[in-house]
Amino acid sequence: MFKNMRLRTRFTVIMLIVYLVSLPVIALGSYFVLKNNAVKEILEEANLMLAAMEGVRGYTGQVLRPALQKLLPGKFVIEGMSATKVAYGVQLRMRKKLPRYSFKEATENPLNLVNKADGFEMKKLNQFRQGTLKTEWRGFKETPDGKYYVIMRPVSVKAACLKCHGNPNTAPPEVVKRYGTKHGYGWKVGEIVTVNSVYVPAEVPIQNAKKALITFTAIYSGIFLFVLFIIDRLIIGNIIRPIENFVSTAEEISRGKMDRDFEVTTNDEMKSLADAFSRMKVSLAKAMDILKER
Repeated sequence: MFKNMRLRTRFTVIMLIVYLVSLPVIALGSYFVLKNNAVKEILEEANLMLAAMEGVRGYTGQVLRPALQKLLPGKFVIEGMSATKVAYGVQLRMRKKLPRYSFKEATENPLNLVNKADGFEMKKLNQFRQGTLKTEWRGFKETPDGKYYVIMRPVSVKAACLKCHGNPNTAPPEVVKRYGTKHGYGWKVGEIVTVNSVYVPAEVPIQNAKKALITFTAIYSGIFLFVLFIIDRLIIGNIIRPIENFVSTAEEISRGKMDRDFEVTTNDEMKSLADAFSRMKVSLAKAMDILKER
C-alpha cells in the first residue's frame, strides 16, 4: 500500500508518522523533567519550613528561655519558655498566610493533645525507634485535604526536657495547671518521643507541571506542523512538482507529442536529469525518423 502511494502522499504520511512517534516520547520526557522540578520545588519549601521551625525551637531553648529565667526566676512562662509552644504559635500565625502549610511535633505522649500523633505519624515514630528509619523520612501522603509532601525527623529526649516532661510532681506548676497530670510525663532521656513533621501541599506544583506539559505539547505540535508545512511547500515546489512535470512530459512524449520539452528553472540535479531526458527525446525522435524512412 505504501509503495503504491504518490510521492507527495508518501512524504506527508512519513512526516505524520514521525510526529506521532516523537510526540509521546517528547511528552513523557518533558513530563518526567517537569515533575522532577515540581518535586524539587516542594522539597525546597518543606526543608525551608522545617528549618525555620527547628530554628524557632533552638532559639527558644538557647536564648529566649534563659533570658526569661533571669528576668523571672522561679517562674515558667509557657508562651516564652516552651519550645513546643513557641513553635506551635509561630506556625499558627504562618498558616494565616499559608493555610495549607503546617508543622507538627507529632508526639505519642504530649502535654498538649494538639500534638498527639495520628496513626500515620505513630507508624513513622515507631520506625525511627526500631531503627528502620534513621535520621529522616520524606514522601507523599494523601489526606482528605489533598496530597501533601511530608518531611519527618525524630527528636530524642534531652535532660532539659524532663523539667516539664519528667515527674508531674516536680514539673512547673504553670505546666501542671494548664495541662494536668494525666499525659505528657514519664519521658526518659535518649528516648525518641517526637517526630518533627512538616506538611507542604503537593497538588499545586504537580498541577502546574501538568499544565506546563500541555502548553509545551501544544507549542511542539504547532511548531512541528508549521515546519511540516514549510518543508512540504519546499519539497513539493522544488522536488515533487518537477518530478510530476517530468512524468507528465514523458508520458506525453511516449504518446508521440515530440514538441514537449522538459523544463527546469534550477541548475542542479533536476537540470541534469532534464538534460538527460532531452537527449533521450532527441535520440528517440531520430530513431523514429529512421523507422519511418524504412
